[in-house]
Amino acid sequence: MNKRTLIDYNKNNKTIFKMSAGSLNFNFGGAVTFLFRLFRLYRSILLCLMTFSLSLEWGPLGEERLRWGMASGDPFVREVALTFDDGPRERGMQELIEALYPFDLTASFFLVGKFAERYATITLSLHEAGHELENHTFTHPKLYTLWTEKIMREMERCNEVFENLNLPPAYFMRPPGGSFNLKVFNAVRRMDMRLGLWDVNTADYTGRASEDIIRTIMSTVGNGSVILMHSGVPNTVRALPELVRQLKARGYRIVSMRDLWNAGAI
Repeated sequence: MNKRTLIDYNKNNKTIFKMSAGSLNFNFGGAVTFLFRLFRLYRSILLCLMTFSLSLEWGPLGEERLRWGMASGDPFVREVALTFDDGPRERGMQELIEALYPFDLTASFFLVGKFAERYATITLSLHEAGHELENHTFTHPKLYTLWTEKIMREMERCNEVFENLNLPPAYFMRPPGGSFNLKVFNAVRRMDMRLGLWDVNTADYTGRASEDIIRTIMSTVGNGSVILMHSGVPNTVRALPELVRQLKARGYRIVSMRDLWNAGAI
């Protein structure tokens, strides 16, 4: 009598089960391969579901994201923020203030605490010019390499400089290099502050020409963009008048980080 195969799963010449009318043979190696592939399939499905869930939670105005911070503003509002890191510097700051002055706009300066303390006169000049001053740690370390308590102390020392100079308290903390991990997240939460990141990086600190800085910004800017530049960079100062002109020609309103936050962060 001919045997009829009921189930014959064969892939890469490996049979898992062969059930016939009179016998049952089991291939252990094939079964392991089958289960491993099944696990990979379910894992891929699970990862897709997790990614979809996170995208919903971290979408526009997502409550959890608002508790952590922002990298850009409302994608439906034609506003952008100009931000400057690593200041105040000994040289080039007055030129930067003067370059911004004719446009009657508020920029956001992320200050390193030890520099804000050392060049207190420049720090106060930024405030008097109407700009927003935010926290960029005290010594500009790689925060992700530190324990949570040391991360918090970096933020606290910068905040203390602001307090000693009678400046408004910082609301955002920008981690040096934009690098962060869960320890940085936890420190920011415990300090009741928010991460202030960006979505347009000019890389102006590399010595790029002012024309290249403008080109980079105008080719990537969008509604709600946070533009990263640096204090004390001569070509950045040279780029500002034309940059502001082009941004306004496209209909963008230049606001501070906190204005973007109030409009709705992403």
